[in-house]
Amino acid sequence: TQFCDDHSLPMADRLELFARVCVALQHAHQKGIIHRDLKPSNILVAQHAGVPSPKVIDFGIAKATQGRLSEQALLTGLDQFIGTPAYMSPEQAELRDLDIDTRSDVYSLGVLLYELLTGRPPYDPQSLVRAGIQEIRRIIREVEPPRPSTRVLTLADADRATVARLRSAAPGQLTSVLQGDLDWIVMRCLEKDRSRRYGTAHELADDVRRHLRQEPVVARPPTRLYRAQRFVARNRLACASTVAIALALILGTIISVHQALRATKAEQVARTERDTARNAERAEALARADAQRRQEQAEDLLTFMLGDFRTELKKIGRLQLLDNVGEKALAHFAALNPRDLTDTALARQAKALTQIGETRMDQARFAEATTAFTTAYDRAAALAARHPQDGDMLFERAQAEFWLGFVARRRGEFSTARDWLARYRDTALELVALEGETWRARQELNSGHHNLAVLDFDGGNLTAARDGFRAERIVVEAMLAARPDDIDLLSRLADIASWLGSVAERDGQYAEASARFAEMSVRYRELSALEPAVARWQLELARSATFAGNIAGLQGRRDEARAAYLLAGARFDPLVAQDPKNRLWLVGALNLQLQQAALQLAGESPTAVATLLEQLTEQLADLVAAEPSSRGFNRLLAAAWRLEGRRRFIAGLADADRAVAQALTLGETLIANDRADRWDFSDYAQACLLAGRIAFASDRLDEARGHWTRAVAVLAPHMKDSNDWRILDPGAQAFELLGQRDAARGPATRLRNFGYQSLDPLAASTLDAACSPVTSTHK
Repeated sequence: TQFCDDHSLPMADRLELFARVCVALQHAHQKGIIHRDLKPSNILVAQHAGVPSPKVIDFGIAKATQGRLSEQALLTGLDQFIGTPAYMSPEQAELRDLDIDTRSDVYSLGVLLYELLTGRPPYDPQSLVRAGIQEIRRIIREVEPPRPSTRVLTLADADRATVARLRSAAPGQLTSVLQGDLDWIVMRCLEKDRSRRYGTAHELADDVRRHLRQEPVVARPPTRLYRAQRFVARNRLACASTVAIALALILGTIISVHQALRATKAEQVARTERDTARNAERAEALARADAQRRQEQAEDLLTFMLGDFRTELKKIGRLQLLDNVGEKALAHFAALNPRDLTDTALARQAKALTQIGETRMDQARFAEATTAFTTAYDRAAALAARHPQDGDMLFERAQAEFWLGFVARRRGEFSTARDWLARYRDTALELVALEGETWRARQELNSGHHNLAVLDFDGGNLTAARDGFRAERIVVEAMLAARPDDIDLLSRLADIASWLGSVAERDGQYAEASARFAEMSVRYRELSALEPAVARWQLELARSATFAGNIAGLQGRRDEARAAYLLAGARFDPLVAQDPKNRLWLVGALNLQLQQAALQLAGESPTAVATLLEQLTEQLADLVAAEPSSRGFNRLLAAAWRLEGRRRFIAGLADADRAVAQALTLGETLIANDRADRWDFSDYAQACLLAGRIAFASDRLDEARGHWTRAVAVLAPHMKDSNDWRILDPGAQAFELLGQRDAARGPATRLRNFGYQSLDPLAASTLDAACSPVTSTHK
């Protein structure tokens, strides 16, 4: 350690030197010798032709039992010299006649590597010396040391600067260098259970050199999906119990934190009344340390529950198990002042809050998601301001910015969404400027451009959206050439195909749309084959089938549309049954049922869909009541009432007015502010058309013309350059119904040239009339 510091050896040189020490120990092990007292002072380094050469010394167990032990050595009841506490393995600390094998030296090598990387051993040697033998045993056997990256992150700024300087690195780079492989390698060496460590020093040296060659290391654990699949598949009923127990632990720990803090305050008051201020300060320090330790334990557990465990539960559709964990975590974080928190606590909480927000998004609890993401952003932004040269801090801030933009888009707040997503793109640019074109920086920047292309699509700027998605596809394909099995990149290509299909469909290019949705389906089937237990791929396959059915319906291929919808339903139904609280899945299923109802209404008796529409309006009304800010829920409910009004009108029922009035009321609300998009205008105009037909059938001619005129007023600003059937279809109908044949003929003819065929027989006849040269008889 002294040699490395004196020469300011970079991380790579330290690791290579360490690997040579491992090879030396392997030679000793092959000769039947276990060192049992590895530490920096027992490893000397000399320069030979300018190359550092390590030499392991003091294989002096026998000599130590005959001579005087150093002040840091321990003696068992059997007078067996077992090593130095700070570098001692748990089995050596047992202080009983136990079989000690070469894995004890592997543990000591892990301590040595920890110190080479961070400048400090896992446990403070002086503290161990001052502790009694029983306390030393407990610490070594039971207390888990922090990961090297965590230890560096918690150092004071001056200490971290010194550690970085001695390693020829920038302070902001230390954490990112240690995170990942080096954390895993070190912590595998330091496993309490020796069967989980490297089997030999040679295996450790090989893994270190794999890291240096940028090859995969064996220290990485099995995939999280594998662990979660086994756990949930075998213990479905126990999952809820596990979460409940974890929640109880979290709550108990948080209560202990608050109790400790109250004890601190009481101690502060008592301090003024005591004659011995030193004792009071010592008690206060102990209370604070205990409170901090308990808080960190609670938040570590939260990070696991909301991070790794949540990721696996999401893959298999079990997020409802974490509801209570998220609620309690939000309450806990809200009670803390960010200014009083360490960098480690801020980073931990920013990540946990983002994960809570993501869970709320899946449940369409947008207000709660916004609260979580906003709080996460506050903490991440504070960290980024403290450490402007730390890429990890920028990355966490970017995640919060993305999710704030995403939830704003879901709520129809498009200007807010563009603001946050533009910030996210700019942060990605900062990350590239700081790190260079690292893998994560390239992915974040690509995502930043993707999000802005989505907003161009929302705003009707289809040319810009198409160009953005195509440019993204070129970048992703180039990245995939380097990592052909990268699941995220493969799914990104499938998603791009989906967006290009939606752009083509809105632009009247139905053949192109069909091809892109077919590509989307093929890619997600491949992902599903690779990861059959991941629920997301089933969701995307259901969505791709829905899109394919919609395109077939637009072109009048009803049987093909019906088959696609049945396929989509077969995938949606198990998902919704598996996790009823996941509203993202539920809304996809309800939207599909609306499409099926419209298809049935076009070709069957109105009574055939009566029960289905009644159920849909009830379910969607419940969703709107639970999350009123969701524009998607309100839009679907308006569509359900419009279909119900059409059903009653076709059936000749007198109360058709009441159903369409519900659709009109919802539509008025949706278009009443600047958050409305073209879909909102289209849905509202279609409700106006239906209301006018109902009034016309009852000889309320002025009322009918009023509804149709309203439809024209809403759609006219969007019709000039649009190829979107959602705008052209109701617009052409409204002009035709008002007797304005010349105005109706252009959009109606354009739709016919696209190959568009309306599923609504009333609309189809009106559009045919608009294309006819015969003068309209409508008044």
